[in-house]
Amino acid sequence: MPDIRSFLRTFPAPAHHQWLGLACFAAMVWGLYTAAEAIISIAVIALACNVLLNRSVGHIFRRFLRDPAMLGLTGVFLLYVCSGFFSEDTGYWLRRLRLALPYLALPIGVLSIPRLGRAQYHGLLYFFFLWALGSSLYSLALYLQDFESITAQYKVGKVLPTPVQHIRYSLMLAFAVPVGAYLARQRLYWLGGWERYLQWGGSVFLFLFLHVLAVRSGLLALYCCVAYWLLRWIFLRRKWALGLGLALGLAGGLWLSATYVPTLKNKVNYTIYSLQQFARGEKLDELSDSHRLGSVLAGLALLKQEPVTGVGLGDLRAGCEAYYQAHIPSIAGRDLLPHNQWLFVAAATGLPGLLYFLWATVFPLWQRQRWKDWLSVSFHLILFSSFLVEHTLETQFGLTLYLWFVVLMARFHSPEKG
Repeated sequence: MPDIRSFLRTFPAPAHHQWLGLACFAAMVWGLYTAAEAIISIAVIALACNVLLNRSVGHIFRRFLRDPAMLGLTGVFLLYVCSGFFSEDTGYWLRRLRLALPYLALPIGVLSIPRLGRAQYHGLLYFFFLWALGSSLYSLALYLQDFESITAQYKVGKVLPTPVQHIRYSLMLAFAVPVGAYLARQRLYWLGGWERYLQWGGSVFLFLFLHVLAVRSGLLALYCCVAYWLLRWIFLRRKWALGLGLALGLAGGLWLSATYVPTLKNKVNYTIYSLQQFARGEKLDELSDSHRLGSVLAGLALLKQEPVTGVGLGDLRAGCEAYYQAHIPSIAGRDLLPHNQWLFVAAATGLPGLLYFLWATVFPLWQRQRWKDWLSVSFHLILFSSFLVEHTLETQFGLTLYLWFVVLMARFHSPEKG
């Protein structure tokens, strides 16, 4: 019969924290690909418990305090807390703080995993890649079952069925493209060498599928990465003429896609139509692009109103709504926040808050020269490009996606892997 007292003296052991921590990060991927907010929340809470109920909690906190990148990310939450001093709507402020709680849990939570070496890090990346591949095949199958109807919906700004919100989903697929190539180059196989064909082939399939999905945020992110890969390859190999030829070939391929891929062609035409309507001030209540452009104008107006302190995170919604009522009443009442991450932060916390946010999000890439790691650069390019057109980090899915990769990459490239 097992000795319960002996077990309790050693529980929880490092092995328990190892498996719980890795399970939490795997569960977050599951939640991201299935729109399961509850699973993500439970995983974040469990990761926090993995720190607080750890016999080495003091050591974890000391490591955390020595890591400026992790401290900087947690500081974004404190920045939002401080904005409450300039907010009258405390209820909405508290609601926004609840969505920002992963800033507290993930940067320190990743340190509760005793070891995050090559096997663990690459295994989590592989799990993410397989989810991307499987879910995209499922979406493609649904599209092919109702090809004509779904293609026609792209003329009015709709997209084919996706397991989660299409913009966030396209960003995940865009990053899964380099992840597959990275795993193949690292020769990470679970069953055998044949998996390299799955990894390379999966990356190519996802690259092509993103053009069929035709979500502009995902394509922008993808081609930012393609431009970076091409420039990096040209400078490393000194193949100037060949590089120019490849660039022209990619440009030609993109033009052909926009001309002959029906979903992408309809999306391009819809975008042109939306911009024309916004310029004329017509049909603003019907077109999503008009909503985005209007929200950016509202954010700029609020920043101009309070450039130093911002209007406060709690009053950002009310400030935007007041702007819509005064200038663009046709899009009022939709709870539209600035569709630009940097403008969102600036309008809520002022220019000093924006400068801090810029440092907090750029420093993890700069720390220990992680900019030399092409996968880390690719991920940051994808997220930063999305910041131009979305408040990516102001939703549970967007923030979890961002922090999931940033903290894992930081921990893997840290001298203290375990």
